[in-house]
Amino acid sequence: MGKIGTKEVKTGGGFMSKTILPGEHVLKINSIELVRYPFMEKDKGYFLTLNMETKPIDGFEGFLIDKDSGEDGPRYAGQIGQIKTNRYFYKDGKTKSGIDVVRDVDILKQLKDICIATDSLEWFESVDNKFDTIEELIEDLNKVKPFEGVYLRVCVAGKEFERNNGYIGHDLFLPKYNRGFVSIEPENAEPSKLTKYNEAEHLEKKAVETVKNFGDESDLPDLTEGAPEFDI
Repeated sequence: MGKIGTKEVKTGGGFMSKTILPGEHVLKINSIELVRYPFMEKDKGYFLTLNMETKPIDGFEGFLIDKDSGEDGPRYAGQIGQIKTNRYFYKDGKTKSGIDVVRDVDILKQLKDICIATDSLEWFESVDNKFDTIEELIEDLNKVKPFEGVYLRVCVAGKEFERNNGYIGHDLFLPKYNRGFVSIEPENAEPSKLTKYNEAEHLEKKAVETVKNFGDESDLPDLTEGAPEFDI
């Protein structure tokens, strides 16, 4: 058995999440999606989701861009995240005061704000009365990508949840509207009107479960499953 070497031991560093966490960030939009989960089928509702990425991070190995490309495939240069434009999904209905709410109109309002922030209002105005459905409009938006490469200041709120591996993940969304402030703006906006991130207001933490006993190895996490936040 050889002697123990100490000269090559390096310290520092530590784990960096591959996903965006709640907070204030500078992000770009990679694509925009209409997302519907099974529980939304009855209402024909949609989340409007922004697939976003931070600026490149030196020495960072992000997620594979194509999961089927193999470990040597191209990777994201920054952290990524799926950020909903609203915590609650868009659907047709009425407010408590009886005002009609139209799903597609509310989605278009969000899209217009995004186009203003990304200096792509020209595209938004060019598709006036061009498409029959909101799905077709979003498809064209992702084809043209007028937002491509534009970095934005974004305030990201979130709700914690427990992943299958026992680690904490985050459901991400833009904060509730606050008069005089915005959740997304151009990176160089001056003066900034971005909502300031406040953990007490913008992060819903997972309830802490009461520990029933101590010293039971069966309660310890399986450390062979890897670090948290490695899947989204």
